[in-house]
Amino acid sequence: MTATSWNPKLTNVSGNDGTVGSGRYAISNGICAFTAMIVAKEETNAASNAGFGLTLPIPAADGVRYTFQLSLDGRDADHGVWTGEAQIYSGSDGSQIDRLRVTGTSNGAALQNVNRLYGDAEGAKYAEIITVTGSYLVA
Repeated sequence: MTATSWNPKLTNVSGNDGTVGSGRYAISNGICAFTAMIVAKEETNAASNAGFGLTLPIPAADGVRYTFQLSLDGRDADHGVWTGEAQIYSGSDGSQIDRLRVTGTSNGAALQNVNRLYGDAEGAKYAEIITVTGSYLVA
């Protein structure tokens, strides 16, 4: 199985997308395994309160809800790492991850949509990094 490079992109972005994406994926027996990394170089905001989504290297089989591991490294902005999940909902066409979500500090640590990346705003010297890993059935 050979890993292939691809450039994941955030979806549901309002205005300028100040992020850079890199990723690797491999397909075997109808399953795509991937790791995607998004680095915020500039402030980036979601177009709605649904938060950011993420492109996939190839479409997932539709009709199933997929959940992937996600980590958000706050780097200089907050010096913290939050874990969460990235989801494809069962009503999706499988072309992208619908939501990127991390554990919040309120509501019993409920998952909250990622809807803003600070990048270089507010004097941050290092960007936030989102990493999503997982596998799914291909379309």
